[in-house]
Amino acid sequence: MAPSYSGLKLFALLLAGLLSACALPTRVEAPVASALTSASLAGTEWVAFAIDGAPEVTPPKPRLRWTSADEVAGTGGCNPFRGPASVAAGVLRLGPLASTGRACLSMPGSQEDLFFKALELTRKARLDRDQLVLMDDAGKVLARFLKTN
Repeated sequence: MAPSYSGLKLFALLLAGLLSACALPTRVEAPVASALTSASLAGTEWVAFAIDGAPEVTPPKPRLRWTSADEVAGTGGCNPFRGPASVAAGVLRLGPLASTGRACLSMPGSQEDLFFKALELTRKARLDRDQLVLMDDAGKVLARFLKTN
């Protein structure tokens, strides 16, 4: 006995429905920023590639290193610095930072000045893939770093 025309039509509709369901775009979740903790930062070193107010970060590039869970050190490009760091649930406070006062060949408002100002204003931070992003209270990005180690 041959299948009826209406049975074939129903089968074709079901098959088309199944195939079209396979072609639907799958929902892709946006990458989620990693949790920022003192443990996740301890022993890491970062190099700045973007600083608010600087058109381009030029060598020698500022560096930020977590020497322990609650202490940072680094260089603004010329002057080294060191100080306490407090991290809790995305909140980051740096300082007060102690820096040397070398007479560097830079103008007021230089890259180093902008870097130290960004560190001073930092109140929030997040790890975004391979980047450390420092922000002020309002969430404005102050500086971006790439991990070096």
